[in-house]
Amino acid sequence: MFEIEKINKILNGKIHGNRDLIIKGPCGIQNGKANHISYIKNQKYVKFIKDTDASVIIVDSSIDFSNIPNKTLLVVKNASLSFIEFLKYYESKKNINYTKTSYGNSFVHSSSKIGENVHLGNNVFIGENVEIKENVFIDNNTVIHNNTKIEKNSAIHANVVIYRFTKIGENCKIKSGSVIGGTGFGLITDKDGMHHRIPHVGNVKIGNNVMIGSNCTIDRGTIDDTIILDGTNIDNMVHIAHNVNVGKNCIMCAQVAIAGSTKIKDNVVIGGQTGIVDNLIIADNVIVGPRSFVVKSIKSNSYVSGNPARNHSDHIKQDILISKLPEIYKKISNYE
Repeated sequence: MFEIEKINKILNGKIHGNRDLIIKGPCGIQNGKANHISYIKNQKYVKFIKDTDASVIIVDSSIDFSNIPNKTLLVVKNASLSFIEFLKYYESKKNINYTKTSYGNSFVHSSSKIGENVHLGNNVFIGENVEIKENVFIDNNTVIHNNTKIEKNSAIHANVVIYRFTKIGENCKIKSGSVIGGTGFGLITDKDGMHHRIPHVGNVKIGNNVMIGSNCTIDRGTIDDTIILDGTNIDNMVHIAHNVNVGKNCIMCAQVAIAGSTKIKDNVVIGGQTGIVDNLIIADNVIVGPRSFVVKSIKSNSYVSGNPARNHSDHIKQDILISKLPEIYKKISNYE
């Protein structure tokens, strides 16, 4: 249960209505529930307030709420961000609070250092010289190999494998089934057609506040490290190959695949099912549309899409022209 006064203090808002409400949790505005809290982010959603059963609605201060009767409103500067803050608070209270380090039936090598308030689930394996800082959560059946370092407040979900010498920053989340630091896919073919696997002696370094979704694979570098910088969010089933560098605050949607040694700069957004070939540079603030195939480097502030990826406006124009080809062909045939 959450007192609205407590929620208001966290969100730094203003209450208009009943200040004594007790909130059970969040709900959608169109599927509202009594004693739950929802939000609207702009004026076009005001129409849903009249019929919602939500007891409290977080509203943006830019919204005209003078004609909204019989509803308790929590007015904030940015409703979307405030609702996110409430969800974080709600989630933190729902999670189990571990007040001391607990190992379950896990194996921890004697040379490893485990900080305070660390939780290890069942069947976790911690190898030699691993360092895990305070308030880290590691779920069941996860394997952490030698010389890995995990900074404070990070969460490693169930069935994750983290290979040797990987470094993971603060406040990171790695979701179930992901593999961090596996051997990259590097081969050299000799004159007889034999494929020789290249040993990979680099590592993986992950910055702070990074989220990696379920069933992702991030390969370690051949010699230099594979790097993901602060604030980047990676969806499920993404593959990042050896020596790739990913900048700050990037977004990669599901089933993106990035080939070796490509550099993704800051604030790049990559749509789902996109492939990017090796040794490219994707500059700052680039948007790549879904299901694109990127075969050359992209300049900053570009929006590209298609196969091969090109300026998005050009891509749309070309698609329109292609759709008209049967009609054009029919007209030409009539002149013959």
